[in-house]
Amino acid sequence: MAKDLPVTLACRFTASQWTEQLLQQTDGAGELKRASIVNALSGNLEGEGWLEYQLLYPQAAGGDVPFIGYERVVARWGERRGSLVLKHDGIYSPEHGVSGTLTVVPGSGSGDFAGLAGDGRIVARAGEHGGEYLLTLRPA
Repeated sequence: MAKDLPVTLACRFTASQWTEQLLQQTDGAGELKRASIVNALSGNLEGEGWLEYQLLYPQAAGGDVPFIGYERVVARWGERRGSLVLKHDGIYSPEHGVSGTLTVVPGSGSGDFAGLAGDGRIVARAGEHGGEYLLTLRPA
């Protein structure tokens, strides 16, 4: 596979399931929540992702929401099949949507995705339950 790398892949994600749970609330400091998400992936990567976020909602409604999480992606890329874990780090803005970074967690790949490293970004419009991953993969 190394002869094909590095390569930049684009894929759409659609949240087919989203469940939030309150973890902690402090007067004057907002809410810490956990979100469990299942994403359907299409495009260069076809498959599914299981994502766990921690989100910090501000006290004032309508403010930006920072998040961090991990997503196990089980997918197909052309003839290749496997899984890897993406670390998410970003912010949700009610006005601008989602923007953040993606990083392939070292050593998390399996199957044809074993031995991959990579990084990229996540973007989504406000009010939508999906968006795009742009991911550059290379040998670890």
